[in-house]
Amino acid sequence: MKLKGKVAIVTGGGQGIGRGIVQCLAEEGADIAIFTKTGDSCLQAAEELKETGCRSLPLKTDVTNREQVSRSIKATVDFFGKIDILVNSVGGGSIAIAPFVDLEEWVWDRNYELNIKSQVFMCQAVAPYFIKQKSGKILNLSSIGGKRAAAMNAPYGATKAGVIYFTKALAAELADCNINVNCICPAAVFTPTFAKLIDDHMIRPEAKAKGMTARQFFDKVLMRAYPMNREITPEDIGRAAVFLVSEDARNITGQTLNITAGASIDID
Repeated sequence: MKLKGKVAIVTGGGQGIGRGIVQCLAEEGADIAIFTKTGDSCLQAAEELKETGCRSLPLKTDVTNREQVSRSIKATVDFFGKIDILVNSVGGGSIAIAPFVDLEEWVWDRNYELNIKSQVFMCQAVAPYFIKQKSGKILNLSSIGGKRAAAMNAPYGATKAGVIYFTKALAAELADCNINVNCICPAAVFTPTFAKLIDDHMIRPEAKAKGMTARQFFDKVLMRAYPMNREITPEDIGRAAVFLVSEDARNITGQTLNITAGASIDID
């Protein structure tokens, strides 16, 4: 097991990509603190981990709130005695709501809070522990949307691009403390959150009237962008996360890994 004896924090670990990452880390032996905004998803994810034999700690935490972050980090250290890995999986925002000129201030604020502010708060809270122990792994989740521009996607894309820069800057700052900081950029992953976004903003009214579902739209429309013609799953992201937070990647830092089934072949 690559992560036996390690303690990881995964934000947003109660559903979607975060849950896939939690499962994969646990299968490799990590004990995990799961930070989610809703207590129910926390508890359910922790319950599922019992089969892996790892210890888990569900903590209801709004990671855009500095005080809640600090309390949960302390609770993690009190429970496990240390932290070795931080995975910032919380993210999202508002896509394709309106043209740029019509975007309201709250759209920009919400994207900033979820995609950048949450990661800054988590890293600021965890970094002192990593610096003191002269080791640690930080993995930030961005998106291929932070590299490839698209209409009606400015707030989401701009803040996800910010995650990539933040990763590089933090990697440079923490390198001499033996701390690795890397980033994953997935293409679209069919999660409950993304399914709702498809249903709310992407399916044309006439198609919806004919009964098109979010799942059908994803398969028939979005999957066309994937040259490998196969779906990207939360577990695909989780397996890449295992590599990047393990000693197999000890000399990899400040890097961004695209997981896009070939949709990013022309993107660095």
